[in-house]
Amino acid sequence: MIALPHALPYIRIGSSSLALCESDWLTETLTNAASGTDVPQWMAKDISRGVESFLMKHYKGTVIDSEDLFARIEKTLTSLGLNHVAAKINKTPPPVRISLSELARRAGAGYELAFFHLLEEQLKSAATGGATTVECHGLRNCVRRLVSTKKWTGRCEVLKTEITDFVDQMRERVAAVRPDLTLVIAS
Repeated sequence: MIALPHALPYIRIGSSSLALCESDWLTETLTNAASGTDVPQWMAKDISRGVESFLMKHYKGTVIDSEDLFARIEKTLTSLGLNHVAAKINKTPPPVRISLSELARRAGAGYELAFFHLLEEQLKSAATGGATTVECHGLRNCVRRLVSTKKWTGRCEVLKTEITDFVDQMRERVAAVRPDLTLVIAS
C-alpha cells in the first residue's frame, strides 16, 4: 500500500493527472453550492467534514476519479434531502499540480524528448479532464536532472527557456478550446 502525505485520496482528473483532495477545497465547494439556499454555512461545513471522514476512513483507494467524487457528494446531499444544493455543485476539480522534476525523473537524464512528451500528456490530460488551474513546479530541479548537473550552467538556462516556451505554446493551443484554463509554472 502507498502511504499518502495526507489522509485524503488524490483526485484523478482526465486519464493521467492527479490533484490533491484538500479540506479547504471540499469546504469551499460545498459552501459555494449552499450559498443562496436555505442551508446554513455551518451545515455545509459539517457535510464537508462528513465527506472528508468518509474519504479518510472508509474509502479503500488512494485515488478517486473526479466524476466519482462528485457523484458521491451529490448522492450524499440527495439522501439528506438537499437536492437543490446538489444541483448547484460546481464540478470543477481542484488545481492540478505537475511536478516537472518527477517527469524528468521518469524520462531519465538526457531524455529531453521523452520529458516533453510526458509533460504534454499531463497537460492534455488535465485540460480534457476539466481542470481550470494547472500549476507546474520544480523547474530548476527538473532542468538540473535532465542536464545531469548539480551546478547551474548555460545549457540549463537554455533548457529552462525551452520548457517555459513549451508550456506557453501549450497554453496558447489549449486557450482556443479551453479559455478558462490557467496554466502556470509556479517555480
